[in-house]
Amino acid sequence: MSLPCCVFGQSDYSKLDLNVVLGTNLYQKQFTPVLGLNGELHINSHWSVLYNYQICGLSDYEGYLHLPMSLYAVGPVTSFLTQNSYTISDFFGSLAVGLLTALIPEGVAYHYPVAYRFDLSGFVNPLGLGLVMSNNPAEDQRLRYNATAGVKLSYYTRFGLLASASTQLNLLRNFGVFPSAGVSLGYAFGNRHLGESNQ
Repeated sequence: MSLPCCVFGQSDYSKLDLNVVLGTNLYQKQFTPVLGLNGELHINSHWSVLYNYQICGLSDYEGYLHLPMSLYAVGPVTSFLTQNSYTISDFFGSLAVGLLTALIPEGVAYHYPVAYRFDLSGFVNPLGLGLVMSNNPAEDQRLRYNATAGVKLSYYTRFGLLASASTQLNLLRNFGVFPSAGVSLGYAFGNRHLGESNQ
């Protein structure tokens, strides 16, 4: 006897996920906190683009603010485009293009539906930067390349809420490679197929 069951692709559960993340870095044998907000825009049932904003600890005296690289490009792109604006419409067009630069994603994820409402994804975020906060003057307020790669398991409820657990490797220039793990709670916007499994 077989039970009716459907396993949907990830985009069947959501079009946009917003998550609050609570986690920890393991840096030089010390656990330090991570707090952040992650956004995930689903392109189709297997692929999504990622945006991560996090405050991450490295030690009692060091940490970093992780942001997508595209946010740091808004100012230079807007400045470059507006310097040759001769009319007000040129100026506002240049400003709009500069602001759209912020929409360039930090990374991508590939999703695999492992069971009803469960989604396993592998992700890579090559376009991140970390703004280091340190009591070391040589590192304080320095922008450092910051990339991540890892896996995440998500569960989607029928009400649009979701819970995830993830683990990843972090590369922060001048600080090396170190692991982290976390849990997140969020909401899936534009959800579909969240009823019973035999629908």
